[in-house]
Amino acid sequence: MSGYKTFAIAGAGNIGRPLIEQFLKAKAEGVVDEVVVLSRDPDSATKFDGARTIAVDYGDKASLVAALAGVDVVISTIAELILPVQLALAAAAKEAGAQLFVPSEFGGDKDGATEGPFLAKVDHRKQIRAVGPPTAVFYSGGWSDFFWKPSLGLDIVNGKITVAGDGNTKLSWTSRADTVRFVVHILTKLPAAKLRDAIFRCEADRKSFVEIAELYEQKTGKKVNVERIPIDELHKKWKANPGGGIVDYWKIALAKGLGLVGEPDNDLFPDWNPAPAIDSVPVA
Repeated sequence: MSGYKTFAIAGAGNIGRPLIEQFLKAKAEGVVDEVVVLSRDPDSATKFDGARTIAVDYGDKASLVAALAGVDVVISTIAELILPVQLALAAAAKEAGAQLFVPSEFGGDKDGATEGPFLAKVDHRKQIRAVGPPTAVFYSGGWSDFFWKPSLGLDIVNGKITVAGDGNTKLSWTSRADTVRFVVHILTKLPAAKLRDAIFRCEADRKSFVEIAELYEQKTGKKVNVERIPIDELHKKWKANPGGGIVDYWKIALAKGLGLVGEPDNDLFPDWNPAPAIDSVPVA
């Protein structure tokens, strides 16, 4: 057991909400004493029975430190577009006496990035380590229940996905439900010494976009058209508009192998038994 009993989660969005709910399950089981939700607008924020919601201003260090008083572990699920506020959160966590900081990652291992947002995220993590408590980083690959959206060029429900390269690069996949089960298990069951400045990698499945499309066709009987765009062509497009071409960059990075978590640590949770990716891909 880690001995950590009080957890604060910043952000209640795509991964934050299921993570809060999983910690509340652990609280109901007596594994966790308190769950704190940090919100910039608590009046409009989702209310979680059993959690304490605290209003914070990420530009006001004193308010952050006060909100984190008595918290053992601070977990950031802050969206990528506002990641710089993590530095303020990490610094406040250290000043408040938190023992561990979990930065907003939950994708593939980005340490091989050489440019763009993924490289910036690697550099950002180094800054967090410089100002905050020890970190525990979690990689879970793509969320198999989430990424199939027209806005990402992955409109699988309507039979069309667009990929960089040939679409055969292997990717790590884990549903959000399985991701948060793994995260909460690791943070509550492993000894504290094994959590500090550690990286944990969970992976429910390892499939390429093309393989997922083929499995989807078998499951639903619906044809999926895979549009392939050469990596060089997509890279030129992204370089011409780096600010607005984040989806292009993301697809390039995945085609180059940055969608993998590395060697999974699934054995750290013997009873995890995550579902295959295709089980959580939407069908309608």
